[in-house]
Amino acid sequence: MSEHSEHSAHSRRRLLAAGAIGAAGLAAVPLAGRSAAANTQRPPAPSTGRANPDGRFAGKVVLITGATSGIGQATAYEMAREGARVVFCGRRAELGRRHERAIRAFGGDATYVRADVTREPDVRALIDACVRRHGRIDIAFNNAGIESPRSAPLHQQTLSDLELVWRTNTAGTFLSMKYEIPHMLRRGRGIVVNTASISAEVGFATIAPYNSSKHGVASLTKVAALEYADRGIRVNALAPGAVDTPMLRRAAEAFDMTYEQIAQDYPIKRIVQPQEMSRVVMWLASDDATAVLGTDIDASGGYLTG
Repeated sequence: MSEHSEHSAHSRRRLLAAGAIGAAGLAAVPLAGRSAAANTQRPPAPSTGRANPDGRFAGKVVLITGATSGIGQATAYEMAREGARVVFCGRRAELGRRHERAIRAFGGDATYVRADVTREPDVRALIDACVRRHGRIDIAFNNAGIESPRSAPLHQQTLSDLELVWRTNTAGTFLSMKYEIPHMLRRGRGIVVNTASISAEVGFATIAPYNSSKHGVASLTKVAALEYADRGIRVNALAPGAVDTPMLRRAAEAFDMTYEQIAQDYPIKRIVQPQEMSRVVMWLASDDATAVLGTDIDASGGYLTG
C-alpha cells in the first residue's frame, strides 16, 4: 500500500471510528478486498429472560428518544428488563411497534410513540403522552441522532448538510430537554442523559456538521447541568465511538472495512456493543452516580484516553 493509500485508509478508519459518517458518504471511497468481520474480543452477551418487576428501575418512568434501533433500542430493552416503564419514540412506526410488542412479550412495560425530534410539536406530544400515561418522567435518555450525510472539507459542505444534522442531534436534544425538564422541576427531581460522542471531545476532519452538532450536545448538557443541579435534576452525557449498530454495519460494508480494522484506533481493540452503552446510561441514571454532573462519559472503549 502506498503512503497516500495508507494515509487515506487511516483517515477513513478514523471517520468510521467516530461513528459519524453514513454509508452514502463512504461509498465513493471504498477499500477493495475486505469485508466486515466479528469483533476481536468476546463482547458481553445481551440480557435475556423475563423482566424483573423488582429490578433496579422498578416503577421508574423512562423516556427514550431514537429507540427503534441501536443504542436507544438496547437501552429500552435493558431498562424494561429492570422493571422500568418505558416510553420511547422513533420515526419508523412499524419498527417501533415491533419493539413495543417484543418488550411486552418478555414482561416489560413499553409504549411506542411515533415522533420526529426535529419537529417541536412531535417532541411536545411525545412528552405529553408519557406524562398522561404514567404521570411523570423520572429518567430521560435523549438519544436520537443521525450522522453526517457525506465526508467533505468544510468549504464544500452546504448549509443544508449542517442544518440536517443539527436539527436532529442538537436541536432535538434541546427540544427534548425543554419539554422534559418542566415536569421534573414540578417534582423536584429527575435524571437526563444525552447521547453526545467522542466527536464532542475531539475534531474529525471532513464531518463538520456531525462534529459541531455533538459539541453542541455536550455544551447543552453542561449548561443544563449547571442550571438545574440545585433543583434535584442531574444532567449528563455519554460519548460513544464506533458501536455495533445498523449504521456502523452499513458504513463498514460501504467502506469495505472489517471491524478489526476500525477497532485499531481503540485501546479495547474491538467494536463496542449497544448493550454496553445501555449499561453506561443505566449507571448514570442510577443512585450510584449521584455525584456525577455535567460530564460527557467516554464510553468508547478508551478512544479518548490517549
